[in-house]
Amino acid sequence: MSIETAAVRGVAVHYGPRTTTGKYGRAGNDTGLVKTAEWTFDFNDLPTGSTDSLGVSIPAYAKIVSASLEILVGFTSTSTTTDLLIGLETAAGGTIDADGLVAAAEATQAAILTRGLNVVGAGSLVGAGVGSAAGKLVVAPSVDDLLTGKGRVTVEYTVEKVGN
Repeated sequence: MSIETAAVRGVAVHYGPRTTTGKYGRAGNDTGLVKTAEWTFDFNDLPTGSTDSLGVSIPAYAKIVSASLEILVGFTSTSTTTDLLIGLETAAGGTIDADGLVAAAEATQAAILTRGLNVVGAGSLVGAGVGSAAGKLVVAPSVDDLLTGKGRVTVEYTVEKVGN
């Protein structure tokens, strides 16, 4: 594995295998109107918008078509009241909506324990726009005591042209 930087253009090229963390997301290879973004994360490495500058973001003024949380490994905690809050924040760490994608009432302790469960998000951002700032995924437990778990969040959105 090596990295080569082209002196003229200042572009870095990576050769060989590369490991990445899924919490920074990936954009789907979409060619239609509906775009897809997906993040995979572990209980001890949850996505936060302000921790990365290169991760996938939902563009400003995008409309969220759907959001879902797939439980890959059941989440456990020391509490019986831990829920997951899944929403968006700006790259600077400002909150757009902390549980606007999958609300705490949907990602309850009972739901996030079940491996293979797909929680369909109905937060306040689903069916609405994200506003004038691009949104980065943020996943936070209601009580900071997670012991195990792995999940995947998938967001489908459309981008409408703003202005002329």
